[in-house]
Amino acid sequence: MEKSNLLGIAVVLGITGCGAAGEGSSATADDGSTSGEGTTESGPTGDEGEVDPSMVSTAGSTTAPSGSSGSSDAGESDPDTGSTSGETETGIPVFVALGDGGWTATSCDRGRSWSVQAFSDERGDHTPWTAFGGVAHGAGGFVAGFGWGAPGHLLHSPDGRTWTDLPARAFLDGGEVVGYGSHTAGVVHDGAGFIAFGSSMWRSADGATWNAEPGTLPPGAEQLRQVRGFGDEGLVVAAVESQSGNQHPAGNFVVVSEDGGASWTEGTGYDPACGNPIQHSGDIEMRGDVVLVATGTLCRSPDRGATWTAFADPVSGDIRDLGRTDDAFLAVTGDRVFRSETGESWTELGQIGIEARAVAHDDGVFAAVGTMGTNFAYSDDGATWSPAEVEGATGEVWVRDLAVGMVDTPCE
Repeated sequence: MEKSNLLGIAVVLGITGCGAAGEGSSATADDGSTSGEGTTESGPTGDEGEVDPSMVSTAGSTTAPSGSSGSSDAGESDPDTGSTSGETETGIPVFVALGDGGWTATSCDRGRSWSVQAFSDERGDHTPWTAFGGVAHGAGGFVAGFGWGAPGHLLHSPDGRTWTDLPARAFLDGGEVVGYGSHTAGVVHDGAGFIAFGSSMWRSADGATWNAEPGTLPPGAEQLRQVRGFGDEGLVVAAVESQSGNQHPAGNFVVVSEDGGASWTEGTGYDPACGNPIQHSGDIEMRGDVVLVATGTLCRSPDRGATWTAFADPVSGDIRDLGRTDDAFLAVTGDRVFRSETGESWTELGQIGIEARAVAHDDGVFAAVGTMGTNFAYSDDGATWSPAEVEGATGEVWVRDLAVGMVDTPCE
């Protein structure tokens, strides 16, 4: 089926370029096929019935050789900060790291040990298995997005450990099966459901069945470099780029949406230096009404993206990732993790012991993953860290994101 009602989204979402800022070409697989176990149906239609077992992979059993941090669901909110208190959360924290090649690493024991799997041996910035889409947690489990090159992939897991490469029949447009022919620039949960951003916009209540829906990014947003959803604060924040200078001055800028991506607004005072390499390194985080966007320079908005102030080199190094606890923001540079209650001034919290790509926190435990996915660490206070065990390692891979979610049924 030709999705004529979505053609405009392909243009405004701008997922036609590569990972590096300033480039504008994309790579597409010659035949749209994928390699390794977990191969999805790539055609316009799919068989009805149960999911093919070949599309399911469980962490710990390697399926192919190898070459953000997100926040958990909302609990009660602190009336002063809006931050998640966790008092209404149940279950255990499950950490999921994401890398190229359909690579995931999962910890179900508070960061102490990790199991690794991969769906493909494709690596790099221009493949259907590039992991720029990130990983998000919400009602229904985890969703991971792949594909800086079409057709991409959306993976779903109810527990963060057993993953399904969703088949064509999981994607509908007007009730008709159309398959997932999109690349994937971002996946978020905005509190109401999952949203996948690509050459089309897709929505899902449970992460397993998706519907194409109209949606755009604002004029001039020719590339979506990173997007995060904050369900407890009711905001989606997108770091975008104008490459041509058409309808918006060339460079990086940030837009926010309070209606799940249906409309967007741009604030004032934002410094493009805060998002220049954010597709490869850096992050977006939020507590209460305060939004941070950081790479080397950090931009802070106290009013949900309406106004911004820039802080140059606030932690004396490039910020690889941002996170949050119940009462503070976290920032990672090199092997050090920093803490800030407001996002304005930072103090060193501890040394992780590994060159960290990402950090996450929930239920009183911290976890970190190294840049190439070969080492992990955990901490109960953020100050003193210990190395974690790794099972089923598939070799080095570029880690793109790390998320954590509270799961009622522990993964095995």
